[in-house]
Amino acid sequence: MKESEHNRRELLEIYKLHATLADNVSQRREGANRLYVTLLTGVLASLVLFLKFTIGSVPLGVVLVVVGIVGMVLSMSWFIVIRSYRQLNTGKFQALHELEEELPYPFFKREWELLEEGKKASRYWKLTVVETFLPVAFLLLFIAFLGCGIFCLWKNC
Repeated sequence: MKESEHNRRELLEIYKLHATLADNVSQRREGANRLYVTLLTGVLASLVLFLKFTIGSVPLGVVLVVVGIVGMVLSMSWFIVIRSYRQLNTGKFQALHELEEELPYPFFKREWELLEEGKKASRYWKLTVVETFLPVAFLLLFIAFLGCGIFCLWKNC
């Protein structure tokens, strides 16, 4: 086997490994999204259960403030995790693009070109942009709970 053919095979193996690692990051991101959805719906379910089964032992305002703060912290944490995964994937795909320059066909780079690098929403919405809608929606909901809780404490509800 020639030296250049050996190098090309080695490069292809590195490329395959790196592509697999990039896919693993996406799977971990999906798992993190599921975790946060579960945690935040659990916070909401706890609020519902508390409202249903507690008879005035804790003021409603206090409960809403606590739920609002916990939910806001989780929502902001989720947003930061999504951002971090986006940065990690950006680096991984830049490295893949560099590896592709040495291969016969730059699959990922060409795919990204066909999607116009995500610059046109009509062509492709970046997944991390879509993913951030849900944590932002939860954040707004929990800000509303916090505001209602502060209002209830102020008005002695």
